[in-house]
Parts: sequence; structure tokens; C-alpha cells
Amino acid sequence: MTISIAGVTPRDIMTPRSIPELAEAVRDLHGERKSFALLGGGTQLELGNAPRALDTVIRTTALDEIVDYTPEDQTITVQAGITLAELDAVLAEHGQMLPLDAADRERATVGGVVATNSYGRRRQRYGTAKDLIIGVGIVRPDGVRARGGGKVIKNVAGFDLPKLMVGSLGTLGALASITFRLYPIPQSTRAAVIHFEHETSIADVLRELIARRLEPESVALYNYDALVVTFAGTQAGVEAQMRTLCDQIAPGCGVAAAELSDLEREAYEQRERAVRRDGPWRLHVFAPPSEHVATVASAVPASPLAVPVAYPMVGVSFHALSDATFAGGADASPDWHVRDLRKTVTAATHRRGHVVYDAMPDTARGLVDAWGPPPQSLPLMRTLKNKFDPHGLCNPGRFIGGL
Repeated sequence: MTISIAGVTPRDIMTPRSIPELAEAVRDLHGERKSFALLGGGTQLELGNAPRALDTVIRTTALDEIVDYTPEDQTITVQAGITLAELDAVLAEHGQMLPLDAADRERATVGGVVATNSYGRRRQRYGTAKDLIIGVGIVRPDGVRARGGGKVIKNVAGFDLPKLMVGSLGTLGALASITFRLYPIPQSTRAAVIHFEHETSIADVLRELIARRLEPESVALYNYDALVVTFAGTQAGVEAQMRTLCDQIAPGCGVAAAELSDLEREAYEQRERAVRRDGPWRLHVFAPPSEHVATVASAVPASPLAVPVAYPMVGVSFHALSDATFAGGADASPDWHVRDLRKTVTAATHRRGHVVYDAMPDTARGLVDAWGPPPQSLPLMRTLKNKFDPHGLCNPGRFIGGL
């Protein structure tokens, strides 16, 4: 099987069968000063810039054990290579769940989801991995094992290593085990869709959701004209919130809400997974929730591949574009179009919007920075990188600012 990390093929692939084997592999690579990257289910291979060097890929898929599970404490510790689908099956037996979303739960590993800080529509209610992770075991770039956090939710003492590892893209070391807080599976889940012709109506509905203190599990806007609001919880609580949305909020804003069947709700969720998984160009746009969603819609070209999906109360939208749609044909320069899109988004959002490319064709590698202009925190990020990985062996160059 050929593996390419952001367009770069490694010389070697290793699959350790235990955490001690993982530590030994990293220690040997460190001693030989060989660069390496960590890989789980391979659902985010295209994320980031091309690594400057890549001698070895270490696959963690064999590290798939449940280390410790205490249902009454609503916590679980698992090895980084277990998939979300495998974890779902274990937790469902006890009526619990880990509310992290991925476009492909059968392949995505918990380590990969944490390292890339992947999230979906349920971020509205449960947050991201940073809100669910409470402990972590890692293998440092020199092969030494370390641990941060604990097994209880209220553990806040010491350096917050778990949250530091979220979104680090394997640049600070290898995730070996992770402790999560869990949630009960909701007794009831129901959703309604509202179709719009005018953006002001969308803003009105969102304001009313906040004003009436409703607590949706998710609010997702499809193709900028269909708002799906999902409620999850007790049957009585969900019923009351659905009545408020359908009988009061929607009519008061001059629109109609229609409850979705389970199949219809799944169809919308499939569209969301598609826009985060399919297409040679995939990107997401950050913009403050106060910005009208039309500002993003006007900046990003339409594509036949997948409808755009936005989380308007969070300030994120996802887009999947074809080469023809985005680059304007084979003769167009990808660099020009990417820079043009970033300028358009920046101008439309009063310099508060930001574009990150989750995937791009290999022909665009080196021409396009996946992350865009680095944040003001880059010096601090570089300091941390140098402390953890002074020889620059972990995924070098793939992360923000060339880290």
C-alpha cells in the first residue's frame, strides 16, 4: 500500500503492535536523526503543507486497546489507534458516547481526530476534542514516554499537555493513549429544517434561538438556504424545544419549519460528510458568527461536487471544489486563485475571516500554503516545537508557519 503524506511518500512504514514498540521505534528514529510522521486511519493524509523530509511513517492502527473504562465515572482511556466506530460499539453497550464527529467513523482513529482537531456539527453542543480530552499518554520525539492530565474530569493541576496535543498534527510527539470524558446517549433526537429565500430570515432565526435560550445539539446550514436544527436530550425537553422552534420562532420570523424523519436527517448528515471528505480542493472558512453567512457564500465559488455546509453559530463553513470550479481550468495558476479567494474572504469579513485548505492537488503543493498567514502566536508555537522536538524530526514543515 502506497502512502503519501501531503504529497510526500515516505521511504519506510512501521506498524508497532504495542506502546513500548512505538516508543522503541521513535527512539531509534531519533537516534538516527530520521524524520517521521504519525498516521492513524489515513482520513487526513492531504491536510497541511508537504513535509520538508519524511523518512518513515509510523502507523498506529494496531494500538487499538481499551486501557481503562469506568462507565460510572463517564471516562474512558483508549489507545490512539482505535477507530471511532469501534469505540462507539463499546460505549453503546453502556448507553454512552464520545460526541466527536468525523467524515468516516469506520477509518478515523481517536488519535487522528485529536491530532487534527477534527469536528463536525455537534461542536455546537459538546465542543471539540479540547473540551472532551482529560488525559493523554505520549511518546516524546526522543522516544521517552510521558503523560499529562489524569483520569478524572476535574483534574486541572500542572501543565495542560492534553489540550496542547489537540490539533498539533503530530509535530510534538506521538499520541499513545487518550482519556476522554463521555456523555450519555440522548433519550431522544429530533430535527427540523427551515428553508430560506432571504439571509435576514436566517439571522432572525439564529437570534431567536439564542434569545429563547434553546440548547440545540447542532445548527447546520446547507447550501446557505436550508437550516437544520437538531435537538437531543430527554423526550420532554426535545419535544418542548421542537414546539418552540416550529410553532413560535419560525412563524415569528416569517418562515416555516418542517420536522425531518430519521432518513431525511441522515441524508443531510451524509451531505455534511461528503463536503468534508470528497473533492480535490477542500477548505473551511473561519469567520465570526456575527458575520452574515452570505459574506462567505459570495467569496467561495459554487461547485457541483458537494453543497457547502456552515455552522453559523460557531463561525465555520466547509467547501469542496473541483479543479475546474476553483482553478478555472488547467491553464490557470492555483496560487493566483488561492490568494484571490483568501483576499476575497478577508475583505468580505472585514479582515476577520480566514481560510484553511484541508486538501489540494499535488500540483499545488509548494505553490499554496494550506494554512495561510501565520497567527500572532507563531513565536510561542515555534518555542514549544523547539522544546519538544529540537531536531525537527516530527512531521517537519507540515504545520502552520513551517513548523
